[in-house]
Amino acid sequence: MKRKERWWMYDRYDNGRNLRPEFLRGVDEFIEFCKANPESPGLDEVRCPCPKCKNRRMHDADTVKVHVYKKGFIPDYYDWYSHGEELPRSAHEPSNPYREMIFDALGNNSEPSNVEEPSGMDEEPNPQAKVFLDLLKASEEPLYEGSSMSVLEMASRIVSLKCEYNLPHRCVDAFASLVKEAIPNNNNMSNTFYDTKKILEGLELPHERIHACPKGCMLFWRTDAHLDRCTVCDSDRYKRTSKGSLVPMKVLIYFPITPRLQRLYATKNVAEEMTWHAKNPRAEDKMAHPSDSEAWKHLDRSFDEFASEPRNVRLGLCTDGFGPHGKFGGQYSCWPVILTPYNLPPSMCMKKPFMFLIVARSWS
Repeated sequence: MKRKERWWMYDRYDNGRNLRPEFLRGVDEFIEFCKANPESPGLDEVRCPCPKCKNRRMHDADTVKVHVYKKGFIPDYYDWYSHGEELPRSAHEPSNPYREMIFDALGNNSEPSNVEEPSGMDEEPNPQAKVFLDLLKASEEPLYEGSSMSVLEMASRIVSLKCEYNLPHRCVDAFASLVKEAIPNNNNMSNTFYDTKKILEGLELPHERIHACPKGCMLFWRTDAHLDRCTVCDSDRYKRTSKGSLVPMKVLIYFPITPRLQRLYATKNVAEEMTWHAKNPRAEDKMAHPSDSEAWKHLDRSFDEFASEPRNVRLGLCTDGFGPHGKFGGQYSCWPVILTPYNLPPSMCMKKPFMFLIVARSWS
């Protein structure tokens, strides 16, 4: 349908080599659409769809117009997916939630327009494009000929089961190997947990391993990252193994919050719910959500500029297992610190997928 409606995109000139009026009106329509669907709040620049920029570069609207007037649009860009439009799907084509998961996870930076095939026959795609293309392939490649399950779905479900039931690595290895033997030959099933994780590698959110004092005095981080001894108790940072290598005495695992918040806004249905707190239909004298509380309203009054943008994130911090201002945490090695995004409705904000564990544990 859009191919017929947007024929003007690839019919720029009339017989006199002048730009057609339909093309000029269409470009104006395209620019207005981009302005109505900005890539991020307050951003005045637009991805340029000319054959040179290929939706990778952003310019002001007037520059994009000039580029398109001179060079036209990239081939077959009737659906403006890099500018906010959804890709069309046939009425008979079944939904592929794992493909949608890839687009949600990797965002606009990995849309098809940003992963153009390399110009040379032997040229490899850049690392970001390769991750995206490998994931897409895994989401569409059947586990074996005739299977309704894709390689990505099988890998996702195996990792999910391991996490849910706390299965040992060797158990998952044995299970994967058994499944590989049970299904038809020439299958694409991984036979180890390591290989299964590699399929999902591009979807992982980052984490950091930070060395800590064995007594919990300090972290060897940032300006202290080069130190070998604790500045408080003089304890060693490392211990030497029987093979002579050095390993840290204690390690803390940290999950950065920024990419996890970005993932919430990259997922379309969740992004819509991130402004729920501002649209919350409040009942008189009832508190069903922190946004109903007097403390929330006091914060809004105190920081009116922050409160005016409903997409600004409101986080609640929960912890257990240690006293941050005392010595009562010495007996613990597991110190969970959890952030809850209170932008979301009550039915979502306390669910596991939306709560962020920012510190997992530290151990000797």
